[in-house]
Amino acid sequence: MWKLTMGEAQLNAEYGIHIGRWSQYAGLHTLPFDAMWCRVPANSFTTPDRHPEFELAVVVGGDAKFTVDGDVVAAPAGTAMLLTPGEEHVIHAGTEPVSILSIYWLPEESPAAPDTSDRGEPLR
Repeated sequence: MWKLTMGEAQLNAEYGIHIGRWSQYAGLHTLPFDAMWCRVPANSFTTPDRHPEFELAVVVGGDAKFTVDGDVVAAPAGTAMLLTPGEEHVIHAGTEPVSILSIYWLPEESPAAPDTSDRGEPLR
């Protein structure tokens, strides 16, 4: 078991925010995904980003707003945003900093989803 915390990570300036890539942790290079801690300072936002990977951005602190291909979505702490390849996105912080765990992977590296067609309709 590994315990990884944003508070102990080395954060560097990238995309207009502070990022701590998980490549800094020895022994994690064999994971089937990459990940990074992201801290968006209060009253600021990231530079626009678009990439070929899926990205699961989990807001772990603060209240974020995501602008994705022009649509604005509120994302308070506890929200997970799944960004698909090629979507342009910007993350905004309000009066408090926002902390995010970002997990990303290339589409061809993702396993096929199991067939759940016999399980009925999804809950809404």
